[in-house]
This record gives sequence, structure tokens and C-alpha cells, in this order.
Amino acid sequence: MPEGHTLHRLAAQINTVFVGRPWRVSSPQGRFTAGAQRLDGQTPEHAEAWGKHLFVHLGPEIWQVHLGLYGAFSFRGDADFAAETTIGAPRAAAVTFEPHYDAEGWLIPEPPQGAVRARISARHGWADLRGPATCAVLQLAEYQKVIGRLGPDPLRQPRTDTTPRKDFLHNLSRRRISIAAALMDQAVIAGVGNIYRAESLFLEQLDPHTPSNQLDPERAAALWDRLSEQLRDGVAEGRIRTVRTGGSRRHWVYKHQGTGCPRCGTLIAAAELQGRRLYWCPGCQRD
Repeated sequence: MPEGHTLHRLAAQINTVFVGRPWRVSSPQGRFTAGAQRLDGQTPEHAEAWGKHLFVHLGPEIWQVHLGLYGAFSFRGDADFAAETTIGAPRAAAVTFEPHYDAEGWLIPEPPQGAVRARISARHGWADLRGPATCAVLQLAEYQKVIGRLGPDPLRQPRTDTTPRKDFLHNLSRRRISIAAALMDQAVIAGVGNIYRAESLFLEQLDPHTPSNQLDPERAAALWDRLSEQLRDGVAEGRIRTVRTGGSRRHWVYKHQGTGCPRCGTLIAAAELQGRRLYWCPGCQRD
């Protein structure tokens, strides 16, 4: 599942290539036809991410997208449409095409390929959304209800703002579930997924089974700082790479079960936890 850094990159790209320009919206697949009709012909004002949610604001209406496990946006356009090809779940690279324009000077998109939930078009390019878990048009009260259920997002505030960290510590103190389970609860912290969970707990040498409300506040604060750093690296680099020492290894424990821990040599373990795979080192992640 795309983690929070991906959604912040996606919001930034939509701000760059769509915001402030009229767009056309359709649903080639047909599952978003009513919503597309509400968005079509409007001018998006700004896009933002909160955790794993994308929100595009268009006056009183807000387009909400949650990519889920398989969702992705693919972008295509002419030389004036500078955009990353795909953001979200991995997709095949786009091939080159010869641009053609309609009578109003808009680039004519290629025919949709596959199940395209929503297509958004501007004068010089378009984007196709496939496979999202959520694709809906909200009113302000509905939007506020959604974000009211989300925990703090480390990428939404400057590093100097300590309020989100305090909110995170407060959220942990109210939960008896393991810290590994809590990090995947978007009401505790928004934007963390399976990779950042495993890697942050490893680097902070935290036992993933430690009850959240028993975690020392100083260690919880260090965990927040670690996650904030990792997410910001993800935004800057466009991928999750937590091993910063060079070489081909990208992750310390994620998907390395059965191999020796690079810190203590103990075999890295893996187990199912609430439907997701948890990775950790039983040797050095002990409290």
C-alpha cells in the first residue's frame, strides 16, 4: 500500500499540473460517473494529503481519494505537462505518443486502458486513476469528519511544531494494543504503513509487541522523530530507502525474514499481525 510520502508527492504533482486550471473529469469505468459530473468543468483550487488520503479542493466540494493497496495515478501529457509518470502502486511505464489537439487547443487523451475509475484532463495532459479504495466527492462537513478521525501527519507541519508529536504520544498512551499495531492505526499517526513501521521500530530497537501505553515517553518521542525523518526522505527521494549506508540493500528488516540481522546476527522474524506482515529482529528489538 502506498504510504504517506507517496500521497504528499501526489498532492504536490496535482498542484503543479492541474490546480488553477479548468479541468475535464470523466469515469471511463463508470463507477464514478455521478462524482465525475460534479467535478467536471470546475477549477481545482488546491490539493493536499493527510496521511494516506488525497483531497482536492474545488470550492464547496472536495474530491477524496484513498489509493488503498492497488490504487495509482498515471500521468501523460505534452512537453508543457511536466509530471511523474506514475504515483501509487507500481504500474508499467508509459510509452511515447504523438500529441494531437482538439479545436479548443486541448490535448486529446489516448483511449483509456483497463479499469480507469476517473480521468482528469487539462489543456496539456491528463491523469488516470485506477484501483483506488476510495474515490468520492465530499462536502465540507464530510471532509472535516474524515480528517477528524485521522491522527497527526508528520509531513503536514514544520519540524519545529511540537504539537503533532504530543498528539502522537497522547494517542499511544490511550491504547493497550502493541506498538506495532498502533503504528498502523491511522487514528494514532497518519501515513505510516508496513515498511515504515518495521524499519522505524528496528532502528529504535523497540520490541514491536510492547503495549503502546507502556512505551516510555522519551522513546515514543524518538520514534515520532524517526518516522518523521523517514517520511521526509521518502518525499524527497520518491521511494522508501531506510538503509543509508550505501550498497544495494534498501531496508533493514522488511522482507528480510530468515536472514541474519545486520546489527546482531539473529535471524529476522516475520509474523501476521492484524492481516499484515510484521518484520522484526527478536535479538535486538527487546525491551
